[in-house]
Amino acid sequence: MRKFYLLFASLFAFSVVANAGVKNLLKQDFEIVSTPADAGWTSPNLAGGMSILSDAEGKMFQFDLGNNNNRNAVMNFNYGLEGDATIYDGQDVKNYTVSFTWCLAKNPSSTGNAANVQYSTELALITPSVATSDVEGWKITTGINNGQYAANDSLRLFALTQLKGAYSAENEYWTDNTDNSNYIYDFYINGDRNQVVTLEEQGWYTITVNVDTEARTATYEIFSLMQNDVLATGTYNIPEYASVYVKGLNVLLGRYNSLAQIDDVKVQTTVDGDYANAPTVALTGVNMAKRSYLIFFEESAGEILHIKKTDGTEDMATVSPYAYETETSGTMEAWTENGTATSERVVIDVVAEVIPLPAANIDITKVNAGYVKTLLMTVDNSTVPTQPSITLTWSYSNGDQSAGEVASGAIYEASEKGTLTVTTHAYGFAETTVTFENNTEFAVHCSIDFQHMDEATLTSKGFTEIDPLQASNMSGENNWTARKRLWFGIENGETNADGSAKYDTYVVYGPAETEGAEPIRRFTFPAANLNQEASRMFAPFYTWYTGEADPAVADGSDVAGLKMNYGIGLINTGLKGDGSSINYPNGIVGVDGLTDNDYFILYVVSDYGSSSAHPIYPVGTTPADGRAMYKAGNIGDGTNVQVLRGTETFSLYRIDTAIARVDVFNATGEGIEEVNTGAIVSDHNAPVYNLNGVQMNSNNLPKGVYVKQGKKFIVR
Repeated sequence: MRKFYLLFASLFAFSVVANAGVKNLLKQDFEIVSTPADAGWTSPNLAGGMSILSDAEGKMFQFDLGNNNNRNAVMNFNYGLEGDATIYDGQDVKNYTVSFTWCLAKNPSSTGNAANVQYSTELALITPSVATSDVEGWKITTGINNGQYAANDSLRLFALTQLKGAYSAENEYWTDNTDNSNYIYDFYINGDRNQVVTLEEQGWYTITVNVDTEARTATYEIFSLMQNDVLATGTYNIPEYASVYVKGLNVLLGRYNSLAQIDDVKVQTTVDGDYANAPTVALTGVNMAKRSYLIFFEESAGEILHIKKTDGTEDMATVSPYAYETETSGTMEAWTENGTATSERVVIDVVAEVIPLPAANIDITKVNAGYVKTLLMTVDNSTVPTQPSITLTWSYSNGDQSAGEVASGAIYEASEKGTLTVTTHAYGFAETTVTFENNTEFAVHCSIDFQHMDEATLTSKGFTEIDPLQASNMSGENNWTARKRLWFGIENGETNADGSAKYDTYVVYGPAETEGAEPIRRFTFPAANLNQEASRMFAPFYTWYTGEADPAVADGSDVAGLKMNYGIGLINTGLKGDGSSINYPNGIVGVDGLTDNDYFILYVVSDYGSSSAHPIYPVGTTPADGRAMYKAGNIGDGTNVQVLRGTETFSLYRIDTAIARVDVFNATGEGIEEVNTGAIVSDHNAPVYNLNGVQMNSNNLPKGVYVKQGKKFIVR
């Protein structure tokens, strides 16, 4: 539906008169791009959240925030142009129109913890500033940074900003401290809270902005494709210190789980004489050997489509889009004519053959003694034409089998030796089957429990206790206590409306003023003492000493110190040298003496709370017993379990992340007993990619399967 609205609104339709035509300065419908970067999209801190999706109407761009704080993605309209060139260069552009469709496709609300959600999504057409100094009430900004709105009075020709904003006592919509979720989809226009438009969740809208560069005005229209109606119109006066020429589109998503989709981005202007724009050909369907296409062209500008089919016959059309199906391989050509003008020809090589689906990936996400393994079954549809929804069926040689088709991401818990067989399915494609031989037996080599390491052990290894961590001080790492991340619940005998048990929460490590909460004892090992021998103090596990790799810094000044938060785990302090500043972001850890056939598992927790266990104990449990059980258990809840092959490494981020435990397993007969504790791991800073080939931020990996140095690893 999103590609079928032709922008006929009289307010914005170009007046196409004799000897005048409509020219696309930019047309990006994402049909001929494979990655967001191909279309000019970048994201300063969430590149992995960007993707190109496909459905029955063709391709579109998607930005998925996931479980992150505010993040930006920016589309540069001048992408691919050299030097200072822009899409307007060399042309007398006095008027132009920008249009695109967009959808806020996922509800970002979190009614259970509304105060911790930021309803701060913004969509803005951005423009360069032309000011050379501060203007009163306006701060010069040269770009859009992570988590940043477009400037209020500049760097924009149009903006929709979520009205609700972040929780605060001053926000008029939060004065009664209730969720007020009906305000989530209220957006104000161009910074004016008196101009509000309500956009439905998963609703598609077309935004059109007509810019008069001489009058310095931007006249906008917001059109609902579901309601087939104009929701808002108006005019924005462009400040003198901002350029009148749009340079891109900025999308800011507010935490958590917001998701935006954008399609059919155009920048158009009128030109003297006839003009014909090249059409766009979208592959929209695959059914065995049959291929279905939609061909889009500027019908409203008077263009006529011509198509040469794969069988050699020709056709023409005056209504966009034109639907074409074929089961014949060959070359398809499409072009437009408008008066005396003829566009470039779009040439498509059609291979009308049955396409086999990719085989499922079967990855080990957890191992235990014997043949016990957790097997993750995934399939990547990003390289499959039209990106169909691919399902899986599986069976195990002991007679276990799937009850029906399951989604990618299904797991099988193997408890005995055998063969897992997985088949991929999607309508219109050939099935593909792959097998996994569970014939490797594992033995538990060791478990290093940082969480429960006692004071005597830490002292004997050279750790020194420093001031305990409490909420009122120790800025930079007080999230562990200030935000009450570590807690458990005790059922109180009452039930919720859905029948689930209600419980009272009790903080284990928290602010000093919280009843029953304790400060966190901290033990540190200074960077200056972290030499080759000390880095193996928890052998076969090693920490991030790298001095021997560069003799010039063999005194340890190139590494960060160790810290043990008592009852939590091992932490990279981020403090190098004299410890005066945080300047070392990552610590590379691993296990010596392992091979690719071995595994080790890291149980990782963070002070953001999402990876901390919150067990619920039954009615009658005393708070004292609850705290004792909480401390004795595993502090991680399984959402950040890192399963790595023996030769892989883990990049431990500073301060806010801790390793609670390391479990080491070796394949029977692989000989881990001969541990080389002097080994220096090379290439531990190698980039990490997702299965689509997009480089990821290795310090902020969501759940999934990734590739590093050509090898897959799992983040759970």
